[in-house]
Amino acid sequence: MSSDAANSETTRIDVEYPRKADLRKDVSRPLPNIPPGTIDPASMTGGAPNIQAKAALDAFNAALASKNVEELANCFYTEQSYWRDIVALTSHLRTFTTPRVVAAALLKMIALRNIVDKAELAGDAHFAIMSPVMMFIDCGISFRISSPALENAGKMILLPVKAGGVEGSVCWKIWILSTWVENLVNQPEDETLLLAPSSQLYDAETIATDVLIVGAGSSGIMTAARLKALGVESVVLDRNAQVGDNWANRYDSLRFHVPTSNCEMPYAYFKKELQSPHGLTKDEVADHLQQYAKNFHLNIISLAIVQSTVYSPSKKKWTVTVKSVDGSWIKTITSKHFVQATGLGSGKPYLPPMKYKHLYKGQSIHSAQYRNTQVLSEQGVKDCYKAGLQTTMVVRSPTYIFPYDYVIDPHSLGAYDLMPLNVADKLLNTFPSSLDGQFSHALFAHLASKEPDRYLALSQAGFPVLDSRDPSVNIQHHLLERGGGHYLDVGGTDLIAEGKVAVRAHVEPVGYTDTGLRLSDGSVLDADAVIWCTGFADIDARMTAMELLGAEEASIREGDLGPADIVMRLDASWGVDAEGEVRGVWKRHLRMDNYWVMGGNMQQQRWWSRPMAQQIKLALDGSLPPAYRDIPVPT
Repeated sequence: MSSDAANSETTRIDVEYPRKADLRKDVSRPLPNIPPGTIDPASMTGGAPNIQAKAALDAFNAALASKNVEELANCFYTEQSYWRDIVALTSHLRTFTTPRVVAAALLKMIALRNIVDKAELAGDAHFAIMSPVMMFIDCGISFRISSPALENAGKMILLPVKAGGVEGSVCWKIWILSTWVENLVNQPEDETLLLAPSSQLYDAETIATDVLIVGAGSSGIMTAARLKALGVESVVLDRNAQVGDNWANRYDSLRFHVPTSNCEMPYAYFKKELQSPHGLTKDEVADHLQQYAKNFHLNIISLAIVQSTVYSPSKKKWTVTVKSVDGSWIKTITSKHFVQATGLGSGKPYLPPMKYKHLYKGQSIHSAQYRNTQVLSEQGVKDCYKAGLQTTMVVRSPTYIFPYDYVIDPHSLGAYDLMPLNVADKLLNTFPSSLDGQFSHALFAHLASKEPDRYLALSQAGFPVLDSRDPSVNIQHHLLERGGGHYLDVGGTDLIAEGKVAVRAHVEPVGYTDTGLRLSDGSVLDADAVIWCTGFADIDARMTAMELLGAEEASIREGDLGPADIVMRLDASWGVDAEGEVRGVWKRHLRMDNYWVMGGNMQQQRWWSRPMAQQIKLALDGSLPPAYRDIPVPT
């Protein structure tokens, strides 16, 4: 069958594309179980993994050469198999499942891309044991294609299968195949290009550039650096006074709750004294971003707001009018590509609708406006004590809580402290999303089973908690779909468990009183200040794109697109599609040319800025093939 993209309904601009799937219900699958006795771990020492990996790869190469779907499908694990491609062959971000569909898609792409010679093993294969019923061989591969000219890399995860029943010999089948672009043959990444001086932009009234990036936070300047290392010129706009202000202006006590090694940026790392176990502060991140932009001479225009945007489909050209925050200057910028890098789920605070707002006499702010308790005290909030407040949390529904030491486990983000950054990135960013959550849940559930009472006191204090033993939890669901609903515990739960913070659970605010809040059970809660920790309303980039692109031009040439037309054509972003791929970010949009969205956490920004920059470079060179969006029918 053909993909949704081929369906005329989904090419209509009034229909959301791609359709949103449910990661847990529609996409995720249980990890396969290897029958006991299939493989003796003692037999997988020394060079055994390399021997088995070579045999599996030889069979794979022979099947590709045969162009036979059945022969190629036979190389894959029958019960469950995946191919995730990151631009290398599909020129898109795709995940295919089932052996015959994977085989048909591979043969289709290999025919189009012209593989040079055959795939080869890259480095040593490794045998890993996750549990008595899950063990596999992990091996790297490399291959080249000529249309376009790419050096590609990948990995195969192999599972053991006994041929001919219990007494048969063991062979290894491909469970997961992941492929990505390692280098553009005609323009590999060149870090020396980062030392080239920046352009003189502030006195220019008109500017022409390859790529215009809006947003000089971490995602924007990582993208600019990636592009510069590929020889692509870009200009970055930001409404703040200087790079890093999007972090510097946040609440005073903000610290990162993941290892510093997980937050590195390409080409320049944080100082040694800021590495684990140190937790990065907001000011340390802001300082690093400022120095990063300065050292790599990135073209950045600060205190800038987009006034209007027009895209010409016939000329493939963006024309953007930019003005200063104070109105002292106006510039016109033309570019071939446009990148939205203003953040996802962090810019527009969400406040639930409330009755009787006019009654309340205290302070009511969203957490995005919070700075410190001293400010609240100065504004008349009572009961402050040594920078603390008498606090009550209103908790509508259970929260998934997992401790920091689970996150820094060597099998989780702790891998970044133990291996080179690029190795850890390839380990943790190339698996299908449908399996990422299963792996993390299996790990966290195992760790939680060793301490079943870890959050007993928290629960007894009245806080509705879900821990990692609960089969319904999936961290990828919280990160990729909800954009919240979880808490990485760095000690905050102790305050509740010890009674230092009160809890009102399974209720929600419905209105104000003159002294506080009225709750859904009819009770009231008096408070001198209300801080709304209710998240943000801009997880979908379309929600902020209209404001980002400025006002409509009074007159637009026939065939050109203004902000409203552009936004209507954008892919929906965040959440996952039917393949488990994150929607609308890091890749091309179906109905809007040359518009890109960069976002996510710093790990995602670092990893995904690379394939996005590679796609833009190929497009500028005229060698980026159309995105392969079909699901082939095996014949």
